[in-house]
Amino acid sequence: MQINNSSFTYSQQGLQRSQQKLDQASQQVANASLPRSNQATEVKSNDSDIRNGLLDANSSVIEAQANAKVLGSYDKTLGSLIDIMA
Repeated sequence: MQINNSSFTYSQQGLQRSQQKLDQASQQVANASLPRSNQATEVKSNDSDIRNGLLDANSSVIEAQANAKVLGSYDKTLGSLIDIMA
């Protein structure tokens, strides 16, 4: 019996994409936090960049949690299949 591991592969790729997205969001927040000048337009832009970076970071955490649940379901299903076949 062949066991399809596509859900494992997809969830693993999803976790990697979530990590990359979190890294990018963290970099965006860090860059926006650096002082540039005292112009009011840049301050508003920095606030917007920080807010967007934090939202992206939060969504990447939620995506990672969803992918982890898929991995958990895959593991549980695979364990059940092994028990049935044993």
